Amino acid sequence: MSVILLGLLLFGLRQKPKHLDELIIGIICAVVGMTFFGLGISIGLTPMGDQLGTNIVTSFTPTKPWNFVSGIQEPLIAGDSGKFIAIIFAFILGYGATLAEPALNALGSTVEKITVGAFKKNLLMQAVAIGVACGIGTGVAKIAFNLDLWYLLIPPYCLLLFLTFISDEDFVNFGWDSAGVTTGPITVPLVLAMGLGIGVNVPGVIDGFGVLSLASVGPIITVLTVGLIVRKKPTADEDENITAPEAA
Repeated sequence: MSVILLGLLLFGLRQKPKHLDELIIGIICAVVGMTFFGLGISIGLTPMGDQLGTNIVTSFTPTKPWNFVSGIQEPLIAGDSGKFIAIIFAFILGYGATLAEPALNALGSTVEKITVGAFKKNLLMQAVAIGVACGIGTGVAKIAFNLDLWYLLIPPYCLLLFLTFISDEDFVNFGWDSAGVTTGPITVPLVLAMGLGIGVNVPGVIDGFGVLSLASVGPIITVLTVGLIVRKKPTADEDENITAPEAA
């Protein structure tokens, strides 16, 4: 990627790179950092997500131990209580993984700058994290209760179209761009591994997929909803304009 950009700058735009020494050092640091980051994902987050997903299943469904010495292992919590515990666990996992995304931090800073502080960075990050957490929790509920994905996707997207229609264009752009957080380098391997880990121990391994599709629609809904609240809330300048005639 760096070679392509450098070639475009030299031969396409016919411009000499500024601060070439710093550029080379930065590229080397980026390559080394991405290498270690990818290694950490492959030997850290992905196996951990798979192990968590595999073991959380034991809270609500009978499982077969890998050595099959003691037969079928009964669920830790009988009834629907174990399923709700798994959903809560998925909610917490999605919330924490989203807040750890580097892209969300950059998005929050940009939105706060563009809106001149009307949409705070922390408010956006919390809205996106809660939306992703709700989506992942819904995805685990789909697996736990064996629900059809269509029934869980159509209502949120219908609500999403309505919110898009009544929201300001700026907040619509922020909301839809926030869905890109679910494709981040932390959320994707962790959530996919967890979903597949759950699906392996539930009839139909393919059920492990579809969690990210639900996680993508969640932050858009929450950001657009918060955007409607922020839009109706009077700013400090509007408060001064209202109180000025009264003081006169």
